[in-house]
Amino acid sequence: MEIKKEFENRIEVINNKSFNNSGKYILYWMNHSHRAYFNHSLEFAIELANIYQKPLLVYFPITDKYRFSNVRYYKFMLDGILETKKSIEERGIKFILEKVDDIKQKILEISKSSFALILDKAYLRYYRNLHKKIADEIDISVFEVESDVCIPVKIASNKQEFYAFNFRKKIYNLLDRFLIPIEPRIPKILSVNLDFGIKELTINNSLEILNTLNIDKNISISPFVGGYSNAKKYLEDFINKKLYKYKELRSHPELDYQSNLSPYLHFGQISPIEIVLEILSKYKQRDDNLESFLNELIVWRELARNFCYYNPNYNQYEGIPEWAKQTLEEHKKDKREYIYTLEEFEKAKTHDEYWNSAQLELLKTGKMHNYMRMYWCKKIIEWTKDPKEAFDIACYLNDKYEVDGRDPNGYAGISWCFGTHDRPWKERKIFGKIRYMSSSGLESKFDMKKYVEKVRNL
Repeated sequence: MEIKKEFENRIEVINNKSFNNSGKYILYWMNHSHRAYFNHSLEFAIELANIYQKPLLVYFPITDKYRFSNVRYYKFMLDGILETKKSIEERGIKFILEKVDDIKQKILEISKSSFALILDKAYLRYYRNLHKKIADEIDISVFEVESDVCIPVKIASNKQEFYAFNFRKKIYNLLDRFLIPIEPRIPKILSVNLDFGIKELTINNSLEILNTLNIDKNISISPFVGGYSNAKKYLEDFINKKLYKYKELRSHPELDYQSNLSPYLHFGQISPIEIVLEILSKYKQRDDNLESFLNELIVWRELARNFCYYNPNYNQYEGIPEWAKQTLEEHKKDKREYIYTLEEFEKAKTHDEYWNSAQLELLKTGKMHNYMRMYWCKKIIEWTKDPKEAFDIACYLNDKYEVDGRDPNGYAGISWCFGTHDRPWKERKIFGKIRYMSSSGLESKFDMKKYVEKVRNL
């Protein structure tokens, strides 16, 4: 079949199997791009369904078997999925939610009646391994479609990039080629009322679904509400009220000049391509504020995916650069002024009110201001006996409490605090040549009393 321009380099057949000509439908397992719009996986699935005259089934299995399964994570995800289900069904396409114990076995089971299987591109270890196992065991063609980056990861680079400077040049040389809109297809066969023989979950309320899941219900629900429509509201607010001062004020934790789109991007509830095209159409000046935001949204975000894709130890201390490990190990026995346990970190019980405020912001909202995330992680290094333990603590808190925690951005951000994508600095106690951050540095740049008060009032 002819690959259209909007799908260029975004589609990969990850096994050598043929189409199942006796298959009754095209199956799209929506496992990351949780949206009905600007979704290359969905549009390719419709395209395939139209070419081969098959109905399309969009399938979303819900399991409570993930590590750190909690109501904060699931509420946000389910709000988005239920909105997406409604939008896709309005296009005449069947969308099935089903509670399952074993995702792999369920996909293998329902694929027996499928013509082909469509998956969203995976960057992290769990889903990459799962996709490979399914593709190897299944008897039909499996397509992995990359829709959650501007530039496909393998096209951007064929290796781990060590500095944003080099990666930025590669990205901007390719951007015009891939920054193109994708139009919604109309399915020729309407599947919304067909019976696919799957026992679907008929509850259309996220809180009711949460009650059926065996997950941690002690963590508070985030004030951020999931879903494409909410992502669009944050985007509009950002363009109209914040972007014009983004470069100057984005790092100020006491203010609110960030886009707040990271949780929505994490769950694939909005496309980065749609964000960029929307901003370029409405924010007419090509100024430093726009460039600063595009640098964060495209360069640094996609550098994080490059890091996780090519570095198998992306969420482990072993994955940081050799020079960083060496310098941290050389200073491992340096005397620490303070040492805290995981429990003290988790409950925001340190001597530092700025660090405590950052942790409290995370506990209360599921999101921490990006600049404070850097300070937060740097201080965990400083107040822990061992740098490997510090890395593990940062990942634990990140994965457990951040709405967008189990994400390449989160892991690359933690690893950056340990030297990844950074350069050696002047040597000092504990940190060695790793970049250092201090409370006095915060005070010299920002109104930290205002930040502490802001968090207290959340």
